[in-house]
Amino acid sequence: MRLPLYAYFPTLAVLAGSLFSSCSSADSNSTPETQAVPPKTAAVQFPFGAKVDSLNGIAGHTFGQPVSAFPKMRLLPVSPGELTRTYSDEGVAGAKATGWFGKHRPQVPTQLYWFLDNKFSQFRAVGDAATLRAEAIYLLGPGQAQGQYQLFWEGTRARAVFSEQARGFGREGTLDVLSKPLEAELAAKKQALLKAENAQ
Repeated sequence: MRLPLYAYFPTLAVLAGSLFSSCSSADSNSTPETQAVPPKTAAVQFPFGAKVDSLNGIAGHTFGQPVSAFPKMRLLPVSPGELTRTYSDEGVAGAKATGWFGKHRPQVPTQLYWFLDNKFSQFRAVGDAATLRAEAIYLLGPGQAQGQYQLFWEGTRARAVFSEQARGFGREGTLDVLSKPLEAELAAKKQALLKAENAQ
């Protein structure tokens, strides 16, 4: 199984911080009047994150919803010590497919949902790269390119990444979308567990 979404971002925050700090330094020749600027907005701080924040999940489901809000999910095996629960969206047998992901299941067959304390915290879709990339851009905007085969969206409440790679005779795409508050909550829980284990 692929790594969780946060594993893709070890240096993104550092790079973004240095980029923004270098762009925000005041001109030494400017007057006090020209230095007075309005406070930064979320759109300035996260130029590729407005849509991922607005969506705050995936079309039809927002982060924080319980498993019961999803039509038919299958719990995948849980590893010892795992704090989240991963579900596969099986769809509803015989029912008409709804939503983009339901209607495009043949092109995007893998659709996984993570829950932390029964709260929807992360989504992953894996399938045809061209189909998935087009939908990611439609939902989230153009994104920040990192190389030819990766796009990032960084908001205040949510984060997403699309990546693709050669697979067989075609290209496979992966779209991950996660809740930043629930990511922080998960990290805090892991830290508390580690501290408790070290204290024993």
